[in-house]
Amino acid sequence: MKVSELMVKDVITCGDTTPLGEIAKLMWEHDIGFIPVISSENGAFAGVITDRDGFLTAYFQGKELWHIPVRTAMSTQIATCPPEADVEEAQQVMREFQVHRLPVVTKEGKLVGVVTLNDFARKAAHDDNQGLEEQIAVTLGAISAPRTSEAPAQPRGGLMRLRETSSARHAPPNASRA
Repeated sequence: MKVSELMVKDVITCGDTTPLGEIAKLMWEHDIGFIPVISSENGAFAGVITDRDGFLTAYFQGKELWHIPVRTAMSTQIATCPPEADVEEAQQVMREFQVHRLPVVTKEGKLVGVVTLNDFARKAAHDDNQGLEEQIAVTLGAISAPRTSEAPAQPRGGLMRLRETSSARHAPPNASRA
């Protein structure tokens, strides 16, 4: 099964100049903790902002959320996958980078969706697919393992990649991971 078959295509996004107050509002209204960020300069995928990113940035900057642009809090080194990737490959990159969500990005850098561990779990439950359920359990175990202080290894070939976006991050180093 391909990621394009499971991914959410109608993704809530924000621009890189959006204030964190607006991000918090979007997250609350849509019951989400992760929003892909789109560059205001060229419309390309620029990174992601998580509820944790916003919280920690506000704490360290000591400013009100409405005075902090998302570009100062977002993560820009992001594990992604293309829409044609197999579900197994997406789960592998989730395990390697210990993330629950993957932006689905074309080779041209355009965001076309997001796939999450929850998407895989719903599919396994709906199809009563024991093999997929076992893969999800392994992935969740890897994601939940304590992280080391070292940066995650680069994905080993294939379709997955760690994408460094052009936007700079100004939050404290290692303050968050998507």
